[in-house]
Amino acid sequence: MKEAIFILLIVAVLFGLTAFRYRRQIRTVLGVWRMLSSARSGMANREVEGERATASGKLVSCAKCSTWVPEGRAIRVPPNIYYCSRACLETYAPAN
Repeated sequence: MKEAIFILLIVAVLFGLTAFRYRRQIRTVLGVWRMLSSARSGMANREVEGERATASGKLVSCAKCSTWVPEGRAIRVPPNIYYCSRACLETYAPAN
């Protein structure tokens, strides 16, 4: 039993000395881990917000480029013609 405690003590001392020697590298690895973790959680929040925005309004197709956009963000020209942007509206509307 005393031998096992002595071996564990030696392993703990070696681990402590190694951690002290490589403390800068360990700090860098932990910083990168935290950065990736926060980025991952930030992306998950954006995906949820994007799904809510899309789910709140129906999608409509642009009359010029056929891009699907939420109805609230589209430019509507009566009767029920939608454009995804002002550029599509300006290039396509005069031809009608």
